[in-house]
Amino acid sequence: MRVRGATTADAEAMARVHTESSDAAYAHIGSAEPGAYERRLAVWREILAQEHSAFVAEDDHGAVVGVLSVGESREEDSVGEIYVIYVRPESWGSSAGQLLVECAHELLAERYDEAELTVLADNPRARRFYERNGWALAELRTEEHFGGQPTEVARYRRKLRPGL
Repeated sequence: MRVRGATTADAEAMARVHTESSDAAYAHIGSAEPGAYERRLAVWREILAQEHSAFVAEDDHGAVVGVLSVGESREEDSVGEIYVIYVRPESWGSSAGQLLVECAHELLAERYDEAELTVLADNPRARRFYERNGWALAELRTEEHFGGQPTEVARYRRKLRPGL
């Protein structure tokens, strides 16, 4: 397993990983979103065409099994954010997610003292993963997801630089 910077050639694989993982993680909430792959493909192509911090985790055969995107917080200046981190369901429990989150920590620590991320509150697997990696619940709030439906999300924060 290895993590590398994503390229425009990775857009389809990234959209596939993102969609499969999201569908599996949130299957208990509702059915798969129609057109989700196509929408995500367009978003990943746009992200990868710009200056970005996007990465993929590849398995030993070179297949993309995880995706990561990080940058400045969309809500707070001087704070980093993990925008997206997803791993294919078949690779849950592998080192892919761990390698991606460690990559995020390193990258964000270069520019920020602290970072945040948002996950659906009803995603206990992901929440346990973040908590094991030093993320602390900052707040629960309601945001629109799944076609504009009010959904409870958990906002997490993490100090990135020891001693600060």
